[in-house]
Amino acid sequence: MLGPRFLWQVWGVLGITLVISTLVFGFFVVDEVERDAFDRIEKTLHAQSLALAPLMTTLLEEDRLLTPEEIKRLAPGVIARITLADSDGRVIVDNQRDPSTMDNHGNRPEIVAAQGSAYGVATRYSETLNLTMVYIAISLNGLEDVSGYLRLAVPLTFIDEQLSNLQNRIFASAVTVGFLFLLIGYLLASRVTNPIEKMTTVARDISQGQFHLRLPSDRIDEIGQLAVVINDLALGAQQRIDELTRHRNQLAAVLAGLNEGVIAFDVDQKVLHVNLSALTMLGLKEDQIANWNFGEVTIAREIKQSVLTCVSEHTNVVSTIIVGERTFECSCLWLDAGFGDDAGGILVLEDVTERLHLEKVRSDFVANASHELKTPISAIRGLSETIIDDPDISGENLGRFVERIRQQSIRLELIVKDLLHLSRFDSSNRDSNQTRIRLSVLVADVFQENVENARERGMSFDLDIQDDLIEVFGEAEALDQLITNLVDNATKYTGDGGTVIVRLKRVGQMASIEVEDSGIGISREETERIFERFYRVDRARSGEIGGTGLGLAIVKHIAQAHNGSVNVQSRLGKGSTFSVQIPLA
Repeated sequence: MLGPRFLWQVWGVLGITLVISTLVFGFFVVDEVERDAFDRIEKTLHAQSLALAPLMTTLLEEDRLLTPEEIKRLAPGVIARITLADSDGRVIVDNQRDPSTMDNHGNRPEIVAAQGSAYGVATRYSETLNLTMVYIAISLNGLEDVSGYLRLAVPLTFIDEQLSNLQNRIFASAVTVGFLFLLIGYLLASRVTNPIEKMTTVARDISQGQFHLRLPSDRIDEIGQLAVVINDLALGAQQRIDELTRHRNQLAAVLAGLNEGVIAFDVDQKVLHVNLSALTMLGLKEDQIANWNFGEVTIAREIKQSVLTCVSEHTNVVSTIIVGERTFECSCLWLDAGFGDDAGGILVLEDVTERLHLEKVRSDFVANASHELKTPISAIRGLSETIIDDPDISGENLGRFVERIRQQSIRLELIVKDLLHLSRFDSSNRDSNQTRIRLSVLVADVFQENVENARERGMSFDLDIQDDLIEVFGEAEALDQLITNLVDNATKYTGDGGTVIVRLKRVGQMASIEVEDSGIGISREETERIFERFYRVDRARSGEIGGTGLGLAIVKHIAQAHNGSVNVQSRLGKGSTFSVQIPLA
């Protein structure tokens, strides 16, 4: 992990610094002690040599060899090695060896150095004593120009012992101080690295989306300030992410709520976003188009071409595309700066199939209504002009023409009345004025209004109310019109001696009104169109019985306005059964 590794790095640097500092400090201390020891030895030997100079001068003047024992008696208490040589370098006196066995010392460095200064000093290994020695020599001048050299020497063993003791003390002190220093350094480093480790962990978690995490900010040092900054960054990032998420969700909700299909794509024709309406229109799943290139998606070639033109020419493209039985208005809108720094576009699909169908229905309705209205109007105009142009018309013809004018005006009134009913009972334009209605009362009233006329024609007209307590929410006038139109339709297309049955029953949670007749029946092809406005199964027969072709269309609209439906089951020449189902109250 980063934290422990960083801790050991910091602590390692401290340890290395301590070791280097100890070595440097020890080197300079030992060097200084060594220098100081040499200075003290040099001064001590020089002082001793000056003290021994008179005695050695006398011995030099006598020019006689003395044994080491004799020298020790003459100079008691001197621990240094004493060597006396004449001006030619011949050893006369030595307190540790027999002078007669010793080499000439005239070329010794310390003696050579003493010839031009107060004294000469040299340090070298003595093969005679097998020790490293410090030598100091001074010049001696006796009577009658007798001269020589006095040399004192001491081994460096005690200096080495002092230095060794000093090094041991320095090492022990360094170990003790180093341990304390490293312990304190570890604690200090931990105090720095532990918060950094925690900050690293929290920062990593924040980068992965856990913006609710916070660091303790009770410290007043730089680490505390860094924790405050990280907390502020997390809070700011959380606020920005929340805001972006809210805007994205709002945009997604808006796009999802649109009836139009919306597909966003970039300059490489890669699909960036698609809403549910577009998926439904194209018959695709989201994973079949999202993050795909338009060229790879299974959609109409015309849509791909529109997107390609929009991207390649950086222009808006509008076209009408037919896919199967559906018709779409396709609009490709180019956006130069709609997706950050990169350009892209939006494809908007609008399903206009229903609108085109409604426009066709509206156009057909206007044409049919004009045709239906034109027939009685033309008849009334022709008859009235005939009467006006023939002032001598006979009373019999006049009465016949007037009667025909009356019949055509009645037909015109029925057409206008049905058109008004159709407009009023249209579910999209109808005012909501629903109350609780008992259907058995309405059905019975309509039955009573038509029973005498049916029986006069020799019909069997029956009423079958299976549940007298059936109630629905609706408009009494509209439901009365619905039942009346069904009964009128059944009696018109059922010949004399036929049968018409009106039923009211409960089917699950629906109230069912059925009108069954034994009339001419309807072919399978025509059952899908009989609820269209002005459509007639038998136009010749309809003309004879005075139908307007709007009765069943009115029934359909009233049923839909009450959240219900209307169905027909019929066999040609056998009769028909119309069934209207409306939710129970």
